[in-house]
Amino acid sequence: MKRILTITILALMLASCVDGYDKSVMPMAAAGLQLETVVCKARWTAKEFKTYSEWQACQLAAESGFARTINLKKMDAFEVYAADMQALAVERDAKRITDSQVRSRSQEILWKFLAECDCRPGWKPNPNYSHWLMTAFTTPQPPAMIPMTP
Repeated sequence: MKRILTITILALMLASCVDGYDKSVMPMAAAGLQLETVVCKARWTAKEFKTYSEWQACQLAAESGFARTINLKKMDAFEVYAADMQALAVERDAKRITDSQVRSRSQEILWKFLAECDCRPGWKPNPNYSHWLMTAFTTPQPPAMIPMTP
């Protein structure tokens, strides 16, 4: 339910992009994103991914498919967003940043992307009250990385 709400909120945020994407395919694109996100989460749970970077690559592939499906006109902004998110995942894997820092920085990366693609949602969540709205999209909180034992 939380994932569906988050995807819906993202779709509504993109709806503020007047001419930035194809609105007619939004329901299909959102459903595809939701399905792919569930697949990534299931693969994480099944321990198919050994690192956060692998999980992030899966999630970004799903988000990229969403952006292509809606024909996002400013794909260059999405590519910067994806590169920044992947770099953040690499830093997390290297233990150079904490999970809290990942959540904070991923939210900053998302808002930067929304501004650069001219998809300004018209509001910015108050971290004290609505941080969870975007955290679920940008960092779906996979289980903590526990060393894999044979």
